[in-house]
Amino acid sequence: MNMQNTSGQTFTCGPLVRELLDMIGLFDRVQRRFHPAMIQRHRETLHAKARALEEVKKRLSSESPGLSDGPGCEAVLRASELVLQACGTFGASDDIQEGIFSAMRAMRKICRAREILFDLRYVSPEIDGFFRETPRYRQQGKSYSRREGDRIIHFGLKADPYARGNASLFVPEPTGRSNPLSLVIALHGGFGHGRDFIWTWIREARTRGLLLMSPTSLGKTWGIESPEADLECILGWLDKIAEDYPVDRSRTLLTGLSDGGTFALGCAMLSSSPFSAYAPVSCVLPPGDVSRAAGRRIRWVHGLYDWMFPVDRARRGCAFLKEAGAEVVCRIVDDLAHAYPGEENGPILAWFDSGPALPAP
Repeated sequence: MNMQNTSGQTFTCGPLVRELLDMIGLFDRVQRRFHPAMIQRHRETLHAKARALEEVKKRLSSESPGLSDGPGCEAVLRASELVLQACGTFGASDDIQEGIFSAMRAMRKICRAREILFDLRYVSPEIDGFFRETPRYRQQGKSYSRREGDRIIHFGLKADPYARGNASLFVPEPTGRSNPLSLVIALHGGFGHGRDFIWTWIREARTRGLLLMSPTSLGKTWGIESPEADLECILGWLDKIAEDYPVDRSRTLLTGLSDGGTFALGCAMLSSSPFSAYAPVSCVLPPGDVSRAAGRRIRWVHGLYDWMFPVDRARRGCAFLKEAGAEVVCRIVDDLAHAYPGEENGPILAWFDSGPALPAP
């Protein structure tokens, strides 16, 4: 792949980009089926692919000694190094508990690589397509846009990009219309961060023109037993965003993984929770008065092979919510472990769009 970037320079890192995107895709597949008892097998799978990435990187560097000076190539090389570091970090311990945390640290490096590559979306159609629902995008009859319109903004009161209580926001490319935009609020799991979790929804947000906010919990995880403080923080970010962007408050989806999903269910039991619908993933029903969820729209997605929260807990939780009067869809994904299934975002949005909007506040 040789192409002109927006300044007219030629981008020449195509072979490395393709290998790098394949490697990140493999990390996604490993994460989807991750199981503590299979850490070493996952590690072997990643290392086999990492060797191919390293070989392409070395070959291009030897063929083009000034490769890092090319437009965008220095960034691609940095992203490649992060991905290779992630491979080295993943499962670098025989201890199961440490192995789990090493996998989490590896995935954070993958998220940093995504950040670097996202800045190159107007240089490379291949990278642009990686951050889109490509089949849907092509069905819409659109070509790749090189207009720098969409962006990610990181909010927070502290200089540390991983400070607790921060939030990350994706703003779609302007359409020229003044219509308010639906908002997806995506909540990370325990020990996670919104800056990382935003990538689970970026393709759908870019392709469909959605606002996407991924806040970070005040503590190491969400206040599941006492959700009021974290909810107040989220609503504060929502108010701030609405000052600058056309948020359709009648079309807001709260979704989350693991502790984030459990917290979302807890919010569904609070009268102060203003969201239109809730899409918890790989989680459990939190303590609380489930009768308060009456009338709420909930789509619960859970993996058949979830090793942290067995699937029967999800089935029972859905049954309790239905008995309480909530409108519940229970979606069990056959080949999913304890992870976020990105392919479910489309069905979640189809379900979300099919429901009524809430009355304007």
